[in-house]
Amino acid sequence: MIVGFAINKIESARHVSLEELPKYRNINVNYDINLRNLSAVKPPMGPDKVLRIEYSITINYFNPSIGFIRFEGFCDYAGGNVEKILKEWEGGRPDVAVQNEAANNMMARIIPLAMLISQSLCLPPAAPLPVINFQKVEAEKDKFDQYHA
Repeated sequence: MIVGFAINKIESARHVSLEELPKYRNINVNYDINLRNLSAVKPPMGPDKVLRIEYSITINYFNPSIGFIRFEGFCDYAGGNVEKILKEWEGGRPDVAVQNEAANNMMARIIPLAMLISQSLCLPPAAPLPVINFQKVEAEKDKFDQYHA
């Protein structure tokens, strides 16, 4: 379970001028998630140690490179035997469940901020937006549907 989360650094840039931006139609958004520098730390509250996972998450806008948004910080994971998880991770056998929980929690917290930053930089949204398509439905005469049978 993730019990702590912090962002230590946010860095962002747009590499093209606003005038040039509309000519780029096929922009790829790439997410680079880097989990590193694991350690067992004693949290301010609570008797147990937690696994501190430092991260760097970069959202790159490619084709060509038109900008990026980078977040750095850490999250704290509590649960299980922290020392054992740390030793296995350092030995090249990370616990996939811990990796997935940490990465998904980070993304859930970062994407709303990335959306605001991308809007401020006039970059495409940092996450896919739903496409809404209202279509006019024409009912056929003399046909019953499942609700009017």
